[in-house]
Amino acid sequence: MPTYFIHLSVAKKVSPNAGLDFFIGNLAPDSVSRKEKDINHFRNEPDMESALKKFAQTKNMKNEYLKGFLLHLFVDWKWNNTILANFKKNEGNDWYKKYYDEGGLIESYGSHNAEWVYKLREQMNLCNSFNYVETEFVTKEGIKAMFENSNSWKIENKTKPSTAFPPELIEKFASDTADDFIKWFSDLELISSE
Repeated sequence: MPTYFIHLSVAKKVSPNAGLDFFIGNLAPDSVSRKEKDINHFRNEPDMESALKKFAQTKNMKNEYLKGFLLHLFVDWKWNNTILANFKKNEGNDWYKKYYDEGGLIESYGSHNAEWVYKLREQMNLCNSFNYVETEFVTKEGIKAMFENSNSWKIENKTKPSTAFPPELIEKFASDTADDFIKWFSDLELISSE
């Protein structure tokens, strides 16, 4: 459950010069309802990494939209099992409300303090033609609605950074996870090409 800013930060490190298809795909999995998200994010699978590998090996990973989609799921897997797991442990049963509030701070602060984010989000919001590939529950219309709904709050609200997830922590997570994904994906390609 990382924020869009975190997802885009990792994506920018994985492929800094990627086209919009990659970045749109990178946010697309979240354009569904919470119930559908459990399924399309493989949260219902006993082994998420195996589910990610299976997804990658049954889809055309030369498609930048799908590669971005896979990266989103990979980032969720890493975040949920490290940063979020520690946060839940420290906060106890009432973790969700604080996490939700801190996520808003991450989004607003990141969107106002990383120049590339604002420009990229604007380009994605205006993009009507991208290389969409059908996946369970995700529609082009749902993606566009997600962009429109999420952009206005971030633009209108300028906050201080999250104290629970400070910018340094986000930056380190983004760098480490980008490196992990590049290696994981490279190893995956070797396996699938044999």
